[in-house]
Amino acid sequence: MNLQEQIQHDFRKYLAHENNDSSEIFAQLRHKAIAEFEKTGLPNIKNEEWKYTNLRNISSLSFNSSSDISNNAKKLLNENSLNAIKANHLVFINGRFYNDLSNIIENDKSIIISNLETERKNNSVHLEKHFGKYAKIEGEGLNAMNTALLNDGVFVYVPINQKVEHPILITNIVDATEFNVLSQPRNLILVEKNSSVQIIENYLSTGINASFTNVVNEIFVDENAKVEHYKIQQQCGESYQNNFTQFFQNTSSNINQVTLTLDGALIRNNLHFYMNGENCNSLLYGFYLTEKNNHIDNHTRVDHASPNCYSDEKYKGILKDESTAVFNGKIIVHVDAQKTNAYQRNQNILLSETATINTKPQLEIFADDVKCTHGATIGRLDDEQLFYLQSRGISKDSARRILLNAFADEIAERIKIPELVQILEAEIEKKL
Repeated sequence: MNLQEQIQHDFRKYLAHENNDSSEIFAQLRHKAIAEFEKTGLPNIKNEEWKYTNLRNISSLSFNSSSDISNNAKKLLNENSLNAIKANHLVFINGRFYNDLSNIIENDKSIIISNLETERKNNSVHLEKHFGKYAKIEGEGLNAMNTALLNDGVFVYVPINQKVEHPILITNIVDATEFNVLSQPRNLILVEKNSSVQIIENYLSTGINASFTNVVNEIFVDENAKVEHYKIQQQCGESYQNNFTQFFQNTSSNINQVTLTLDGALIRNNLHFYMNGENCNSLLYGFYLTEKNNHIDNHTRVDHASPNCYSDEKYKGILKDESTAVFNGKIIVHVDAQKTNAYQRNQNILLSETATINTKPQLEIFADDVKCTHGATIGRLDDEQLFYLQSRGISKDSARRILLNAFADEIAERIKIPELVQILEAEIEKKL
């Protein structure tokens, strides 16, 4: 049974217990999603947006949707370097929430930091108002697949004029010790007017079998709210991931988003922003480090749908061995979005003759009073800089590491949590 057949099979199993769904709204959404999935299917390279990322290996595999966790997963969780951060910690293993391994330290009871399944059972009015409203399923087979088999994930609600004192750390572990694993986290984060929160998503894996993590994030950022969102991807071995994150911004909201990809056989990041009001600010930064036959694809889209908004995007990559990477950044300035300021850069260093990068920064501008720039660079380490450092008594290997660390640190330093910056700089240095 291949993946597409398995999804249809698993949905039929859901239908047998459909009366257990806590809400008619979710039942209807599931039916709409499976119809879209059967119509659209899994994306393939005939689709221009997936031209350089082939899911053939994933689509031919059969996966288990869940399993008992092994001692390997518990050990990985205990040794997670991000545990050093004082945070509200939610732990998911193979898509299942583990309350006994999680720890919520926030004292303000008006702030909800929970899991999606609990809020569904509680018939949360916030959940029903916002769920499925931002991450579209039309033409998006993987989003539809996630929605049709909706299981669990994170639910965060920050009411008006509130600040979450400590970061929210979401640890997602895939445990493929026994067999191939399919995990489909679904996260909904709602930040109301004048509120703020820091979110850290951390993805880890263990086991020799294949895994596929298919994530959908919906993040609503209301007027004058502030969100810091950090995504750390460190899944090793035969780990595949598709990660779709949709931000919906209202007037004068501020977002700082950083994605660090340090491991993974195949990773596709879809990061979308929609500016629904004036004076929005969106910062998008990314760093990826590829080796062996790894493949990383960053697809970003920023919709400047309102006037007087600002976005700044910078992605950097270091490619080793026979690895491949894709960057496709799209900025769309809508008709009425005058006074837009939008900037986009992609910079890459290739450390081998066999590494490959496909980069495509794009601008689509339908307004006439804007400032927009985009560009991309591909190259190797600067021989003059290496020579300069060596002339000061530094060995060639040390000089190389210094330059590569400096290249990566520019992105890591965009993170506003000092402890997280230190941890990630150490992780990057180990990889380099």
